[in-house]
Amino acid sequence: MTYMNDTANIKQFQLIKFINDNCDDDHLMSKISIVLRRDKIEAPYYMDSKIRLSSCIDRAENGVIHAMNLLNHNRMYNLTEDQFSEIKSLIEDIFDDKSEDVKVYKEEKKLKIVLMSKNNDETRKILDDYHELFDKIDSLIE
Repeated sequence: MTYMNDTANIKQFQLIKFINDNCDDDHLMSKISIVLRRDKIEAPYYMDSKIRLSSCIDRAENGVIHAMNLLNHNRMYNLTEDQFSEIKSLIEDIFDDKSEDVKVYKEEKKLKIVLMSKNNDETRKILDDYHELFDKIDSLIE
């Protein structure tokens, strides 16, 4: 059983950085979404992170010719109030509505960010620009 627990504790952002750094395909696309919520009774402070990595063979003028999913990872976190507040503050301090690579959605009890990239360089830039947030999320995994 220990083996299963060890393999399940993937540090998501370290993994996508590793994949990005070691991928020969220049067309590695990524979509990262992070949702903070504080509306559940059984888990009042909650975060859900989803990461999708895809590779495409080529791009046509009006879209992708062929895409292949490389990674589709989802992790749900029950947070303490302090962890929730710290991550929420990081998101609010780092992201603004003017960023082209990030979409921010704010509701009363929900905060969602979506980051998308179209190639390795854009993914690398996202990982570098927002490493403080990604490191904080990865540190939640023991």
